[in-house]
Amino acid sequence: MLFVLTVIITLLADTSIETGPPSIIEIIDEEGQFAFTDGSSTYLFLDDGSFYLDPTGMSGRAVEGNWTNPDSNRFEITGIWGWDNGISLIDDKRKMTIFIYLRSMETEVSELLWRSADSKLYDVYFTIEEITKIE
Repeated sequence: MLFVLTVIITLLADTSIETGPPSIIEIIDEEGQFAFTDGSSTYLFLDDGSFYLDPTGMSGRAVEGNWTNPDSNRFEITGIWGWDNGISLIDDKRKMTIFIYLRSMETEVSELLWRSADSKLYDVYFTIEEITKIE
């Protein structure tokens, strides 16, 4: 019985434990960026704290600003909002709170991100929790 218990403990100790996918912050630290799309816009987080939201087509909403990560999957983006190839307010500063969850580690290389060639688009679930105008 002691022999069987020793074998079981040894096998369990040698079994590698899967740790799950890396966090978005770990991906940014490793790759220098993190990007995803909702079909109409691409969201790009860079390791220097800058953020860009660009339309996937010729026209659409755009945001240029900075991001912070107060906790886990919550990101706060503060930036100037506008519309590419359309009418925009001057100095339309807003704060957006977004929760992002990796759906899988599958990625695709995208030509949609003109700011960063060879960008990987990650497969995510996300919710925009708040958009607030900053006076």
